Amino acid sequence: MTQSPRPRPALSGSNLRPPPMVSTVLDGSEPLQLITAVDVAYHGIRTSILSGEFEPGMQLKLQNLGDRYSISLIPVREALRLLQAEGLVESVRNKGARVAPISLAETIDVYRLRLVLETAALKLAFPHVDDELIRALEECQRDMRKIFAKDRIQYLALHQKLHFAIYSRGGSKWTMKLLGLVWSHSDRWRRMALPNDVNAQTEDHIPILAALKARNLRAACKALEQHLDLSVKSLEQTVLAVPRGTAGGVSAGGSWA
Repeated sequence: MTQSPRPRPALSGSNLRPPPMVSTVLDGSEPLQLITAVDVAYHGIRTSILSGEFEPGMQLKLQNLGDRYSISLIPVREALRLLQAEGLVESVRNKGARVAPISLAETIDVYRLRLVLETAALKLAFPHVDDELIRALEECQRDMRKIFAKDRIQYLALHQKLHFAIYSRGGSKWTMKLLGLVWSHSDRWRRMALPNDVNAQTEDHIPILAALKARNLRAACKALEQHLDLSVKSLEQTVLAVPRGTAGGVSAGGSWA
């Protein structure tokens, strides 16, 4: 059982506060109830990595994390081990754990895998698409447009909610778990490459929704492929726009750390 929250020291000299204890869900289901110290550390660290609060390359000191979540070092180590297995944390010899760098080449590879998985998930879900789902998706799209300029993190959460609302209709738990894992990695880049205009092509889900509304599976799969392809091109343009040698820069085949 975890201890009651108390004031906690900042991490690595920065004035960071612990995020709310709400998990980032892997499979599109409702947030998990956090019941163990490992859960608290795992979901807290994971949320901070995915939101960008813990930046790529940031050192993750056991004592600081233990103080942050008011838990002992043993569950922190276990949480870091789980995050390392996901590829979000890496262990550096003689230096301990750090947030995994972001590699554009690996992210593009992740998008290729997303296309395979999401196309399969869309085909599984297609027989179960109904008017109620279409209305929910359209409402989610409207909510995304309203919040885009106010809260990018919430916008990305709604973006995942829209996609996963479709795929979950297929009833495949393993597909959803795998999609949750690859989305975690692609969204780290996605957060950095979000355009300033909600009307940008990368943010447009109307072709996908229109195809689903028309019950046209081929058109829906094509619209999904184009949607992901636009996202990859946006990522590449973001990297090219960062001057080489500047802080936080990354090469097309390199890493952001």
